[in-house]
Amino acid sequence: MTSKRLPIAGFPHLALTAQNDHRLFARTLAALRKAGFTIETDKAVPPEGSTGTSIIMALTYAFQEAKGA
Repeated sequence: MTSKRLPIAGFPHLALTAQNDHRLFARTLAALRKAGFTIETDKAVPPEGSTGTSIIMALTYAFQEAKGA
């Protein structure tokens, strides 16, 4: 089993993680970009002014959007 982990800048306790489903991971990243995140090589940078709650909501929405694709 392989996994990818992408931390959220400024929120070290939050990270986007994928195990074996790299297409789902890529679709989730695309949805986060649409939500205003900047995806860098080693981290996802949320839009300026984001709170922990808004980031969790964005991650949840992005994952649900990616699963529906």
